[in-house]
Amino acid sequence: MLAIQNAQQRKRIRTIEAQLEIFVDSSIAVAQSVDRLLRQGKVSEETNVSSRRWILQEAKSRVQRGESLLDVAAPLGLSQDEVRLLNAQVH
Repeated sequence: MLAIQNAQQRKRIRTIEAQLEIFVDSSIAVAQSVDRLLRQGKVSEETNVSSRRWILQEAKSRVQRGESLLDVAAPLGLSQDEVRLLNAQVH
């Protein structure tokens, strides 16, 4: 029974990781599109552009260096889902 639960949990984690990767890649595409528009002058320069991939990578790097995930999450504006997914990746 425990082996079945472990297998189900591993499958769920793999699914969530794949979904996170899709989300991150989509966020990058949006950020790149906005960057292109900014360079073309079609969007005001005050537009705040952030890359979720950079934010998540920064959080992961900080946690791997020993910082607490909760201490990293708030300043970077990570959602609860991002915190849970990142926690699953680093542990």
